[in-house]
Amino acid sequence: MTFSNKWCIAGAILFMVTSCIPSDLDPAKKVGSTDIQNLKVNESFDFRSTRDVQLNVRVGTSSYADERARINVYNDLPTIGQLVATGIASLGKSFKLEFRIPASLTDLYVEKIDANGASEVKKIHAGTSISADFLTAAQVVSARQQAGSGLDCTTGVTKAYSNHKGDLTIKAGDVIALTGTYSGKITMNGGTLRICGTATIPNLITNKSAACKIYFLEGSTVTISATDILAPTTSIYNYSNALSFTQNLATGGSYENYGKMTVNGNFTINNNTSNTYLNNGELIVKQALINNRHLVNNNYIMVEGYYEAGGESFNENNCRLIIDGNFIPSYTFTNNSYIKVGSETRISGKSNLVLNSGAMLSTSKLVYEGTITGKGTTKSVVKVAGTTSIGGAASMEGSANLCDANGIEQNSSRIASSYFSCGGTYLPTSSCNPEGFGTLQAAPTIIDTDKDGVADSQDDYPNDPTRAYNTYYPSATGWATYGFEDLWPAQGDYDFNDLVINSRITRVFNADNKLVEMKNQIIIRAIGASYDNGFGFQLDGVSSSEVASVTGYSHTKGYVQLAPNKTEAGQSKAVIVAYDTPEPLIKRVGGSMFNTVKESPAGTPGQLELVVRFATPLDPAKASQEKINPFIIVDGKREVEVHLANYAPTGKANASLLGTLEDTSKPGSGRYYRSASNLPWAIELPVEFNYPAEKVPVTEAYLFFADWAQSGGQLRTDWYLNKAGYTNNQKTFK
Repeated sequence: MTFSNKWCIAGAILFMVTSCIPSDLDPAKKVGSTDIQNLKVNESFDFRSTRDVQLNVRVGTSSYADERARINVYNDLPTIGQLVATGIASLGKSFKLEFRIPASLTDLYVEKIDANGASEVKKIHAGTSISADFLTAAQVVSARQQAGSGLDCTTGVTKAYSNHKGDLTIKAGDVIALTGTYSGKITMNGGTLRICGTATIPNLITNKSAACKIYFLEGSTVTISATDILAPTTSIYNYSNALSFTQNLATGGSYENYGKMTVNGNFTINNNTSNTYLNNGELIVKQALINNRHLVNNNYIMVEGYYEAGGESFNENNCRLIIDGNFIPSYTFTNNSYIKVGSETRISGKSNLVLNSGAMLSTSKLVYEGTITGKGTTKSVVKVAGTTSIGGAASMEGSANLCDANGIEQNSSRIASSYFSCGGTYLPTSSCNPEGFGTLQAAPTIIDTDKDGVADSQDDYPNDPTRAYNTYYPSATGWATYGFEDLWPAQGDYDFNDLVINSRITRVFNADNKLVEMKNQIIIRAIGASYDNGFGFQLDGVSSSEVASVTGYSHTKGYVQLAPNKTEAGQSKAVIVAYDTPEPLIKRVGGSMFNTVKESPAGTPGQLELVVRFATPLDPAKASQEKINPFIIVDGKREVEVHLANYAPTGKANASLLGTLEDTSKPGSGRYYRSASNLPWAIELPVEFNYPAEKVPVTEAYLFFADWAQSGGQLRTDWYLNKAGYTNNQKTFK
């Protein structure tokens, strides 16, 4: 924004919207009811939506000389989560990882992979200083007990029932919550149902012509008898550890399980056009599981009866599938991990069992008429404990073995004898495969092409002795967001869209866990300003002399002077100016604003990647995420910088501007870039943020920003997510 717009902006901040509240809002919240200038924010609160974590990993004694273990940290189950951090641990020693996560993230999943490929996964509560111990050979089951839905039974609810007894009919537009105890029939003609308490439901019905959503939330205990939920427009989400269906269950819509769900009869997934059953938790089926459509298992399924994969259904197992009865894959079935069958596996003539990269099927009996296909570089195994009968049309392809230790009882096929083997293949145990296959007779043959002491299988850079692994912020595939106000030291309009930057930091470490390189991928998403602002960052713990080189920057204006290593000249700390103007990088469609005015066509974001190589490997703490200090250079004036709250300016900034106009910085006490009401001029978020539209204060676009800020970050730590009841989507850019 320009200074001439200041008073107009102030009027916009105070503007109260009187139109109807959009359906995605919490009715208890008034649009525009919280003037951001009236927030009461404690001066100790720094507006961080993140938590910096120190993870201490302890591993057991080494089985082989110089053995090391790969450590992976995920923000969810490894089968579905994003990789946050990695490291190389010498067995018998402790190892420390430092990384940043969302403050709202409650659990981390830490995986240890030994040199022989055996792995363990531990679920760790995400505190500030935490530890994960892998001191014994016992495997740890990675079954999730509970996941965070981010929902409750108050936010966005149109009506709540507490300790209610009686039938309910829910219509389109309703958001109904059940707390305390509830008993009664429920009929849904649309709308949303959230259950937080203890519910006994004799009959649950969803209308076939209406879109219905049902949430069984954390802490709830729900027992359901009869159901009629075949409508393809029904969506069900389970986060409860105690969801039970007392009879058969047949679904026609989509179903996502993140908790523990028990079906005491048959569970049938019906053949509608788009429905899916996604299991990220624990599913127990007491009788048959019949999939006629789409099932993906990322965690644990136990079937006490038989499992039948119907014709043209989609079946994918990514962790543990246990079947006490028969396994009948009547169509293509993809196994990426482990299937245990207590009775008989029947691979008919139309069946194709695909086994990917070390997958395993362990079955008591095998009747085999169809196709088994092994894919990937690691050989997969079909292990038969009892009898094997192979028909004449059966075929086996790719990288797979069939092992029947008792010998194959009947074989009418033309499958090459080389496929029938119980030796030469080793599958290590893991959290998904507790059985494993084969035995290592000696120390594994460790291939270490670059001779850095890290096996190629554990090395992100197997051909580079100076590099071994990466850690990420916010994750290997995610983006963090920085949003800036550029009128500092004057007051802005607090839409935080004068510049919106996406950032992904990749830190590259060597085999000794020292930092050798840092990459910062940047996307310029929005410019809600007439100023021509530059962007850069300072490494607060790194001197400029500790940097060997910087590449990837864009400088065209001439006001940034560079040292030979391409850090900014004249700076004691390492300062990297990514660009001095965004214009060569972005593609505007028109107008002075870029991707902030909803009615205007969207422009094409600009991208660049900064690569900072260090002169000698550094202690990781010197360039931790906490010590990355992003800032903007306002309108080409190198002496005017805007930083995150309580981050000091660089040596090029004009320190006399601190504490002027609306700014109340006090360098002597570590206070920087804060207003008298303790508001910042920049925010950092650990996600790709759906930022406010032009001239919309963040409190009008995100209804729980005020709750979060005034609680000192204790409440609504996920305020920035685009969830039901959280966001006024009419006030965000997208």
